[in-house]
Amino acid sequence: MVAGLSAHAQTPSDLFQQFKGMKDAEYVHIGRLLLSVARPLVMRHADDPAARTALRCVRSLRTLDLEDCAPEVRKQFAAMANSMQVKGYHELASSYDKGERTRVLVRQKGKNISELLLLSTGKEECSLVQIKGKVSPKDIDTIVDVMK
Repeated sequence: MVAGLSAHAQTPSDLFQQFKGMKDAEYVHIGRLLLSVARPLVMRHADDPAARTALRCVRSLRTLDLEDCAPEVRKQFAAMANSMQVKGYHELASSYDKGERTRVLVRQKGKNISELLLLSTGKEECSLVQIKGKVSPKDIDTIVDVMK
């Protein structure tokens, strides 16, 4: 199945679509409706200011974790994720440490960030997090820390 995947993902949606059905992949999508229902309940009980900030800014969230997948699946994901050149996004940060690469990509609408992508790839770690919402630049570090 891995051999049948295209060699280059054009969008984050391509990565989600191609890998969410893989054996042992963990995929979660929390859409706008569910977040809007949960937001008032959580906001009343959340003691962590960072979590409150994240919840206020986020409109939808998708995560894909391939840590438990076969090594060849993780390798294919890493190759596609690391070569992805997504039109309309720019790289906010990137790090490489002991074989683990992390990229933070953003799409902006005016001064606010409308979409945030966290890509982590390595020998064991392979994940993609997509956050859509309205995040001010001053809140970006808070959102990234909460989502780790």
